[in-house]
Amino acid sequence: MDNTETTNSENVFTADKIDDHIWLGDIDSSANHQALNELNITHILTILHFDPEREKNDRYIRKHVFSYDTHKADLIGEFESCYKFIEQAVSKNQNVLIHCHAGMSRSATIACAYLMKKYNLSYETALEQLKAKRPCVYPNPGFAHQLRLYHSKKYSYKPSKSDSNKPSTSDQVVAENNFDDVIPPTKNDTCSKEYKCKICRQVLFTDADLETHIAGIGRFDHYSRSSAFKAKINAEVKGNGYCEQEIFTTQPTWLPDVYDKDTQNGEIECPNSKCQAKLGRYSLVGEKCTCAKWINPAFHFHRSKVDECPIAKNDTIEKLLLQRSVPV
Repeated sequence: MDNTETTNSENVFTADKIDDHIWLGDIDSSANHQALNELNITHILTILHFDPEREKNDRYIRKHVFSYDTHKADLIGEFESCYKFIEQAVSKNQNVLIHCHAGMSRSATIACAYLMKKYNLSYETALEQLKAKRPCVYPNPGFAHQLRLYHSKKYSYKPSKSDSNKPSTSDQVVAENNFDDVIPPTKNDTCSKEYKCKICRQVLFTDADLETHIAGIGRFDHYSRSSAFKAKINAEVKGNGYCEQEIFTTQPTWLPDVYDKDTQNGEIECPNSKCQAKLGRYSLVGEKCTCAKWINPAFHFHRSKVDECPIAKNDTIEKLLLQRSVPV
């Protein structure tokens, strides 16, 4: 799988070549007609929950799969038709762009399914090869479950009547976790800070829950979903630093139902039922940090709404801090 082919517009073309004749990108790449023409891309496979704008004289051969980026979204039923669409183009030495909104989850799932079937790969192996070409890919847990199922069915999955009566991936996740009570963040020896609601002093998360990322360099820099360890290595190698402008976290344990809703975005409220202060927003399709990095999914807390506090080293100090933090 050669990844050396370039274009004069490569500084703004937000897609990556993942296999012979196949590119994987975001919605911006599908609108970059200069780059599409230079790369002779004739087929566009779109996976979105809306129909993007097109030119009046649209010349591309298209396929559109309507899908949200949620745990409940069913993409496995589209794997076969998408494979045929891609393979028909590749067999004629024609080039294909696969894209969704950010080029991370939905389109990456379809690309992963294609590689799995074509090269007889497991989900983990196909994802590893995909990440080598486009490091930001991150199928959501529901899609990852479907890809593993696709592999177990020898790349020929047809839902049966019994499957239709089974709960979806999202239903299983919710059923296995009872979130009736607020679950406090887990503290361990590596945590040095905790973040509290400014109004009621409810502990929300610790520094171990932060989505650390290197500061972005521009609008089209979407390669942002790095672990804290990878971000540290990149900072040492490239001389870049961590972004400290905004607070992004992993999904809080007390915010369990975001993937079970019809909307992709929403407000994050304090889990204290007597407070419910608006602390930030979440977006399942991602959000761009003020440093220009794209975070997907994004659980964004406003710095003005939370307090950053050192974690007490012993019970006596912690009790004193708790007494001081009780609102008057």
